[in-house]
Amino acid sequence: MSQVAEIQYYHHGRFRVAGGVLPDAITAYQTFGDPKNPVIVFPTCYGGKLDSQSYMVGEDKVLDPRKYYVVTFALFSNGESSSPSNTPAPYNGPYFPTITYEDNVRAQHAVLTQKLGVKKVFCVIGFSMGAQQAYYWSVMYPDFLERYIPICGSARTSPHNQCFLEGPKAALSASKDFQDGHYKSVPQHGIRAFGRVYSAWAYSQAWFAKKGYLFNGKYTSLNDFLREEWEGGFLEGWDANDLLALLKTWQMGDVSLIRDGGYFTDCLGAIKARGLIMPCKTDLYFTPEDSQNEMQFLRNAKLVIIDSEWGHMAGAGLNAHDDESVQAEALPMQTPTQYYHHGRFKVAGGVLPDAVTAYQTYGDPSNDKVIVFPTCYGAKLALGSQDYLVGEGKALDPTKYFVVTFALFCNGESSSPSNTPAPYGGPYFPFVSYEDNIRAQHAVLTKHLGVRKLFAVVGFSMGGQQAYHWPVVFPDFVERFVSICSSARTSPHNQCFLEGPKAAMLASKDFADGHYQSTPQHGIRAFGRVYSAWAYGQTWFREYKYLMDGEYPDLNSWLRERWEGGYVNNWDANDMIALLNTWQKGDISIIRDGGDYEKALKSIKAKALIMPSKTDLYFPPEDSETEVSHLRDAKLYVIPSIWGHVAGGSANPPDVAFITEKITEFLQAP
Repeated sequence: MSQVAEIQYYHHGRFRVAGGVLPDAITAYQTFGDPKNPVIVFPTCYGGKLDSQSYMVGEDKVLDPRKYYVVTFALFSNGESSSPSNTPAPYNGPYFPTITYEDNVRAQHAVLTQKLGVKKVFCVIGFSMGAQQAYYWSVMYPDFLERYIPICGSARTSPHNQCFLEGPKAALSASKDFQDGHYKSVPQHGIRAFGRVYSAWAYSQAWFAKKGYLFNGKYTSLNDFLREEWEGGFLEGWDANDLLALLKTWQMGDVSLIRDGGYFTDCLGAIKARGLIMPCKTDLYFTPEDSQNEMQFLRNAKLVIIDSEWGHMAGAGLNAHDDESVQAEALPMQTPTQYYHHGRFKVAGGVLPDAVTAYQTYGDPSNDKVIVFPTCYGAKLALGSQDYLVGEGKALDPTKYFVVTFALFCNGESSSPSNTPAPYGGPYFPFVSYEDNIRAQHAVLTKHLGVRKLFAVVGFSMGGQQAYHWPVVFPDFVERFVSICSSARTSPHNQCFLEGPKAAMLASKDFADGHYQSTPQHGIRAFGRVYSAWAYGQTWFREYKYLMDGEYPDLNSWLRERWEGGYVNNWDANDMIALLNTWQKGDISIIRDGGDYEKALKSIKAKALIMPSKTDLYFPPEDSETEVSHLRDAKLYVIPSIWGHVAGGSANPPDVAFITEKITEFLQAP
C-alpha cells in the first residue's frame, strides 16, 4: 500500500550555490511514518517528482513507514524545489544559477536538522541522480549517516555519461522554439526532440529487441511508445529550462571535488558508512563496470548487480521482477526473515507437526562471538522491533558479533495459532513454554547455523525471560546473558496483571472462543486498553508523556492509535492469548530444580547483567534485586526512567543510550 503525504516547503532564505546565490531558496519534501523511527532519506532522480517516489515507500515496501521515518526530497531544478520555472526575477528561467549535488545535500541536511530535528540518518537510498546524492551524503556528512544504497548510479558522472547527456541537451537547446530559454510558451519541438534523443539510452538493446516498448499491449508501435512515454512524459510535467538546469547538475557530479581535490580513490576510501551498490547489468550510462571500479576503494560496501534487460530503468520501479530484486537486497537494512522447519516438534502442551522458527541474522557467521536477541511480547521481526539494539555503533554491532534474532512461537512469524493448519490452528494451538522456544532456537543455531557456543543472550521483557532460561536449559552453551526489564520467573502479581487483558479479550462479544471469522476488534481493542496502563510509570502519565510531544491531542487518541491500532493492525487475537500464556507460566525452577527457585538461580554458571526499570510495574526492580542476590556472577543496573516497563524498549532515546552503554561494557569485559 503506497502512502500519501502532503508536500511541504522549507524556506532557507538567502542560500549560496555553486553558480551564485538564491535569494529565497526552497526545498520541497514529504515525510512518512513516525519521526522517532530510524530516518531514511530518499531523494528524487532526473525526471522524478515527489509523487514518483511512491514505488518504494509504503507498507511492505523497501521503505516501510511502520519501521522507518522516510523523508523524500525534491532536487533543485525539478520544478518543486527552487527551479528556473518557479524562481522570480532576476534568477528565473535561463538566469537560474548552476546548482551542484553538494548544494542539494546541504539544503536537505538543513531541512533534516533545523526543521525536523533529525540527529542522525540511518540510510540514504536513491535511484540514478538520487543514487549520486546517496554517495554525496556519505562523503559530506560521514558521521551523520550510517549507510547508503545507490541504485543505478555512481559516485561521479563518467565522461561517457556526460557525453550521452550532451545529446538531449543539444536537441533542446538548438530547437526552433527554445529561444535560448526565453520561450513564451512550451517549446514543444525542443522538448519532444529531447525525449526522443534520451529514450534509446534508458533501456538495453535486448529490451528493444524483445519489443519491451509495447508494454504488454499498452502501445501498438515504437512510435506510440515514444510519443506517450517520452514526449508526453516531459511535456506534461516539465519545464524546458528546468530540464537543462537539472541535467547540468547531473553532468557535474563528482564526490572527489568536495574535499579530496579530485583524488577519487582517496575520497571513496574515506567513506565510513556501509554501502549497498546496485547497478544494472545492462545500464548504458551508469554501467556496472563503473560500480565495480568504485568497489575497489570502498571500505565497507557490498556490490549486487541487478540482472535485468531493462537497462537503467531497472531501478525505476517499472518492472515487478526488478522491484523484487531491489527489495530483496535493500531490505537487509532490516535483514530478511528466514524460517527453519523443525518437523514434528514436541511442546509442553502436545506437539506441532511441522514447527517453524523465524529468525534473522546480522554480521559474519564465522565470528565465534554469537549473540542471540529474541523477541518480546508485542514484537515482530518484520516490524523491526529488534533494530534499536542491532546495528553498527549499537549495543549489538554486527561488525563485532554474529547476531541472531528469534521470533517467539505464537508471535505470528514462528509457528502460531494464526499460521498453523488444522488440527492445531486457532484455539487448538498447543501450549508452548519458554523451554520449548529455547530448544527450538538451539536447534536452529546448532543444526542450521553451525553455532557451537553462545557468547551472549540479550533480551527485553519476554526476551529477558528467555535470556534467563537459556543458561538453565543449556548451562554449558551460554557464556553470559543480559535480562532487561524482566525476571527469571513470572511473579504472582505479574500473572495477575496479565489476567486483565486476557479476560477482556476472552469475554468480548466478537472473540467467539477463538473461532472468530473476522478480526475481533472489540476484544483486541479492549485488550490494548487494559494493558496500556501497566506499561508506563505513574509519573509518565502525570507528566502527560502520552501526548508524545504534541503528536496526540489527548489520552484517548493515544490509546486509540498506539494501543488499539498497534494490536488491531499487526496481531491475531489467538496469537496474543497463546503468547500471553507462555509469559504467565515463566519459571526457570520448573525446568530441573523441582520448583526450588533459589537453587535454580544459584546453579546458573553464565555471567549476568540484570537491568530492571526503576518504575516498572510488573517486572519491578525489587524482583531483580532478589535474583541478583542468588546469582553467582551478576551485575545489577537499574534504569533511571519514568517510562516504566517500556524503558527497556526503543521508545525513549535516553533509556536506549543507558542500556546500550551498560551492554557494551558488559560484552567487552573479560
